[in-house]
Amino acid sequence: MKRKAEDLYQASRRAFLAGACGLGIAAGQDSKPPAKAEPKKGRDDIAEGMYSARAAEIPMGHVARADASTKPYGGMRWRMQYQFDQDDTDVVLNDLRFASAERGIAVGGMVRKGRGENFALVTRDGGLHWTQVKMKDLPYSLFLLDESRYFCVCQGSLWYSNESGVSWEKRKLPKTKKEAEIARVHFIDDKNGWAFGAGLNVYRTIDGGMNWAEVPEASALKLKPENTEWAWMNWIGAKNGILVGTSAAPPPEGSRLPDWMIPERAMRRRAVPGSTIVLETRDGGTTWKPSMVSSFGHVVRMRGGSMALTLFQYGESMDFSSEVYVVNLRGGSNRPYFRRKDVFVYDAVPLALGGGLVAAIETRGRMRTSPIPGKLRIFQDTGSEWREMRVDYHASGVRAVLAYVDDSHIWAATSEGVILKLG
Repeated sequence: MKRKAEDLYQASRRAFLAGACGLGIAAGQDSKPPAKAEPKKGRDDIAEGMYSARAAEIPMGHVARADASTKPYGGMRWRMQYQFDQDDTDVVLNDLRFASAERGIAVGGMVRKGRGENFALVTRDGGLHWTQVKMKDLPYSLFLLDESRYFCVCQGSLWYSNESGVSWEKRKLPKTKKEAEIARVHFIDDKNGWAFGAGLNVYRTIDGGMNWAEVPEASALKLKPENTEWAWMNWIGAKNGILVGTSAAPPPEGSRLPDWMIPERAMRRRAVPGSTIVLETRDGGTTWKPSMVSSFGHVVRMRGGSMALTLFQYGESMDFSSEVYVVNLRGGSNRPYFRRKDVFVYDAVPLALGGGLVAAIETRGRMRTSPIPGKLRIFQDTGSEWREMRVDYHASGVRAVLAYVDDSHIWAATSEGVILKLG
């Protein structure tokens, strides 16, 4: 059972290569960040504004607990709605999404008494009750068009549901090499979408995932496919879209053992800068304009509209293992938003009324990317200050994800099978 549980964990880890928050995805970085470069202004300079490095914690010093006066969530806390707690079972929850205040879905895999099983958890009452649905392949990530139409990227396959995840029909993924695995899709309607993940190529479909063609602007980039990962796609209106990723050489191996078993090696490793890469379209995805800028770390998420919360993750030798920026997708500028030495950030979402939420896992010991589960911690930007929200003490994991519908309907989940709702 231990071997199968490890295989499940490794497959789940690969699911997060393109933005679903994998462990240790950044090449080892130097504790001295690169010199600050003033970003250029203008709509043609998005990549230039994607990255900058600064040294101080944000927010500075101790972060107070949220209380009854904390707006807009005074007196509220993250309460557990579901916990996957079964004897002789190892579980990995990979993604969580809600299409509305009532309908949502979580996906992952488990090893039960030595046998692997893949599943979806479906709710139609806002998470009060969850129904388990069997999946044929290990689910990596979700994309929800509306309350009924869902796409799920699985290990080597793509599935579509028009029944809110209760039943699924198989579609196709682009044919890629094993090391260039597709991890995410993004659709603007039920026909037009894109697939991306590890590797240089990006693919487009115009028939709902039955057939795929390469995006030529991505394939033409002078980058090594084995060093490239596309992470996240974001749209501003019907015409303007952006796809972000990273191209960086992997750290020298030197040992078959992972970094968390030899922390001294990871912390001594010198930084190797890579590139943050961007594809931008202004015609609904017909053509894309590439750009890139030298940077450390990997960009793994970009949530929000024109002012997007963008998450970078780094290696063990950096002062901060992760940090969030506010990136102006119309002007290309950015400002630092959140970074703390005691947590590893996995997700961040802006709130409609202003401010935002950051979900992180508390780090233990010297290694910040340890596979040992840590406590889930969620921080709220109230607009005037940061506050740490109250989270059910059972919530722990090695990764975390937020599911946002509106400011009144927000969920969180950890890789260990815990789902919570703010209320």
